Amino acid sequence: ELRRAPARWGGTPVLFYGFDDLTRLQLDTIETLGVLVGASVTVSLTYEPGRTAFAGRAGTFQALLPLAAEHRELPAQAEHYAARSRAALSHLERSLFEPGAGRVEAGVAVRLLEGGGERAELELVAAEIGVLLGDGVAPAEIAVAMREPARAADLLAEVFAAAAIPYALQRRRPFADTAIGGALIGLLRCAAAGGGEADDLLAWLRAPGLLERPELADGLEVSVRRRGSTDSEQARELWEQRHWKLETIDHVRAAAQRSPGALLERAGRELQWLFSAPRRRQASLLGAEELDEARALAAARHALADLAELARSSPRLAPRDPHALADVLERLELLSGEPPGDGAVAVLDPLALRARRVRALFLCGLQEGAFPAPGRPRPFLSEEERRRLAEVSGLALAEHQDALAAERYLLYAAVSRPQELLFLSWHTARDDGTPEVPSLFLDDVCDLFEESLRAGRLRRTLGAVEMSASLGAPSPSRALQPLSDPELLAEMRARTWSASSLQKWMGCPVSWLVERVLVPERFEPDPEPLTRGGLAHAALKDTFEGLRRETGTARLSCARLALARRLLRASLVANAGEYPLSTVPERIPGLRRRLEVDLERYLEHAAEAADAAECELQAAELELGFGFEEDDERGEGSNLAPFDLGGGVMLRGRIDRVDISAGGEAVVYDYKGASVKPANKWIAEHEVQIGLYMRVIEELLGVRAVGGLYQPLRGRDLRPRGVLDDESDVRVEVVGGDRKEHGEVRELLDEVTAAALGAAAEAGRGALEPRPPTCAYRGGCMYPTICRCERL
Repeated sequence: ELRRAPARWGGTPVLFYGFDDLTRLQLDTIETLGVLVGASVTVSLTYEPGRTAFAGRAGTFQALLPLAAEHRELPAQAEHYAARSRAALSHLERSLFEPGAGRVEAGVAVRLLEGGGERAELELVAAEIGVLLGDGVAPAEIAVAMREPARAADLLAEVFAAAAIPYALQRRRPFADTAIGGALIGLLRCAAAGGGEADDLLAWLRAPGLLERPELADGLEVSVRRRGSTDSEQARELWEQRHWKLETIDHVRAAAQRSPGALLERAGRELQWLFSAPRRRQASLLGAEELDEARALAAARHALADLAELARSSPRLAPRDPHALADVLERLELLSGEPPGDGAVAVLDPLALRARRVRALFLCGLQEGAFPAPGRPRPFLSEEERRRLAEVSGLALAEHQDALAAERYLLYAAVSRPQELLFLSWHTARDDGTPEVPSLFLDDVCDLFEESLRAGRLRRTLGAVEMSASLGAPSPSRALQPLSDPELLAEMRARTWSASSLQKWMGCPVSWLVERVLVPERFEPDPEPLTRGGLAHAALKDTFEGLRRETGTARLSCARLALARRLLRASLVANAGEYPLSTVPERIPGLRRRLEVDLERYLEHAAEAADAAECELQAAELELGFGFEEDDERGEGSNLAPFDLGGGVMLRGRIDRVDISAGGEAVVYDYKGASVKPANKWIAEHEVQIGLYMRVIEELLGVRAVGGLYQPLRGRDLRPRGVLDDESDVRVEVVGGDRKEHGEVRELLDEVTAAALGAAAEAGRGALEPRPPTCAYRGGCMYPTICRCERL
């Protein structure tokens, strides 16, 4: 514009201050103003020829020099440094990166802070700022410089808030990260052709004030995740089955079908409504935490107005559908946070620090890969290719800036800003323990001072819990305490236990507390092994019941194997809706076929084993329930009274299958996947369920339990494992070591009963303790945040 009409500028003089890495456009602007326009132009540039720190700015100086009518060189000054820090800080400014520079004492002017992790580093910084504020230093006289403040903004906010440090940090924030931004983009994606994702619908519904009962959106998310629904149309269908129709989506879709202008106008109305919804009941000034929403509203309004103008002038360039508009808004950014003021510590990047001075500066994150930042690789041609191109064609491509030289100047500019105190900080590892390498620039600084600087650095280890007085002392960590609430203990003593619940307590009482008392609602779909097991149980139950119905007996044999297979396949189809094998439709056919093959193989194995043993056992009870309420959701099968295990401990459960011989001897079966345990591991590995079920059927069915077997349904070896009374008349195929004498069997059942009663007694006393070795499937703590919390 200036080149087309230079006279429009007039004679207004111009001063450029704070620039040192001028872009080509900025250099062209200076030349145009000074040469073509004839204005008085002054450029203030920090530069000294021959110094290593300024090597990265030599090109800018040489580009400006031919344009200058006057070149005025100012001598170096040290008067702006505080008297007690002048020697150290002036030496640092004059000698940084210079070979042969001597060493001086750093005194109180320069200090080093070393954190074990990112949090530990910021806690050290916060502690030192707290000391300065306590000594009367004004917050505005302190600055924290970080290479990427936005990246550490959340952690910094947490640490500084805990230390009561007032600070100001401005950063670019995506419009999509604000409440109204995420909601509007989610709405637009739901209205696009083909719809969006379920998360888009949830983002819109979760906009503050949109729902009077926000928990309805939480309920929808649980349903969506449990069903494995992924797109917004499925999520919308689930919502409208329970609540009201979401007509707003249809209104946006209809506006898009009319014209791009109508879509933009509708989007503007929805934007305004999203901002007003939480504030429509009363008028009030926006709080500090709400200002970003107002900024998002203003930024989106401007963007929509620009797009509307584009739609009028160049309709082909405007977004024509909700999806395209959502893509545009996703790239929109706003300036978040307050600018530095009198009552706050300024948090900024080194580039923003160059044109101001502060009394105390904390230069943080001095890590390799961050400061200095690595150079960017050439995008297309290598050095050799560029040289050859210049030789054969005379075309010299522009050289990339020397990255290290630019980083050296940036460090120089930063460390020359404090007038009294300079703190250099770094961390030796990330918070996850990954090692980090401190910046080599630290060595360049330390080489200018005596060894006392490095030796006197303040350190804070990774995960340290002790805090300085300025940060406040946390309450001491306590070991997990036993349960003591009288009402809870009374409830635990009166509860009816299941065998699996007792096993869970034996494995880890804390895990039992979480899963059986707190009972957090699951967000994820049921694991595929769990749904597979549920479908397998249902199919085998239907198969044996079908055999009894059609042949008069539930005894499996090779002669009845073909019928059993037909019944199995029909049951798998009939129960597929209740037990979805996967939330991924493409996986279901393969999983169902694999299960069908495994179960048919088991039926064949069981039929051959029964014929070989000439055993008259038959399935007398299937899914035998005891101790459940009348309205139990799994009301199939019998439902007997609770079983009194002894000492008032009541037991309930559901037994997969009970086979009974003509002589009244019974074998209890519990279906498993591929892993089954022999009887000699029951007590050590807290596997007491089948032993307790043997006691149950003797008492409630009036039969003699001679065997308790865990039956694998897949794997190479389909022989059941457990225990079988070798003195009984029942002969079924088991591993040799599982046949035991009658006395051994009864002794084992007594041990199982004692272990179960011991677990119930511990629970009744509230003897809560973590047991990491046996908590998870293969050891390890399942719920570390609960085991390590200070109070229950």
